[in-house]
Amino acid sequence: NNSDQLRQNALVKQYYCDIDIAHLISYNEELAHKLTTEPGDIIPLVVFIFDPGDLSSLQPEVFELALKQCTARIIYPGQRDITLPSHQLLLHSSASHISIRDLNATNISHLVRIPGIVIGASTISSKSTIIHVRCKGCDHSENIHVDGGFSGLTLPRRCGRPRVESDQPNEQCPLDPYVVHHEKCQFVDQQVLKLQEAPDQVPVGEMPRHVLISADRYLANRVVPGSRCTVMGIFSIYQAKGVKKEAAVAIRNPYLRAVGITSDLDQT
Repeated sequence: NNSDQLRQNALVKQYYCDIDIAHLISYNEELAHKLTTEPGDIIPLVVFIFDPGDLSSLQPEVFELALKQCTARIIYPGQRDITLPSHQLLLHSSASHISIRDLNATNISHLVRIPGIVIGASTISSKSTIIHVRCKGCDHSENIHVDGGFSGLTLPRRCGRPRVESDQPNEQCPLDPYVVHHEKCQFVDQQVLKLQEAPDQVPVGEMPRHVLISADRYLANRVVPGSRCTVMGIFSIYQAKGVKKEAAVAIRNPYLRAVGITSDLDQT
């Protein structure tokens, strides 16, 4: 079961758990429905710590935090102050899949399951999850959380240090004061895949379509170009770099934030 899987993975320092959505449906149908319709809120890349004694601070991003707490109880039952790395929740399902050409605006921010052939895979890059910034004027520092996938980050233009009564009006920090200190940031592995429709899914006379896949942490380096697989992920959008000023402001490019990759070994 899942507890045995957590124990086996933690013993080899692989901090993830691959869960079947059908098991979640049988456990809590409402929770499974929320996971399918709001996966970006339920499965965050960055997990925030909450106080177990204060249920008012309990946020939706508890799936991966719950995995972390379960591992601590299973592997270290007598130690309360044990520190473990962040865990990753992977999902798989036997639900019906959707083809790449059938994806549309109604699928954005929803969990989808797409089959295809990997035709491209980038090298592993480092994606920042927590940015540590320091003010040039007053040395005030803070950590800024970064969303997963292709999302970026805009640094605050004003210093966030709380003002006190003794501050003079001319002692304000300048505009754009923050500098990133990379040695104190946190990073995870990220890989970009290109998934193309399988030949048997392409209508006669049509060209095969493809979609970009963002795979991070334990999903990186799972598949190689030429392998047939099924990707479960969050259908998302991103702003392409180098867009001309006269281009439409509201146009975004679609991609898939992978939460599970299953190789179809029998068909390769």
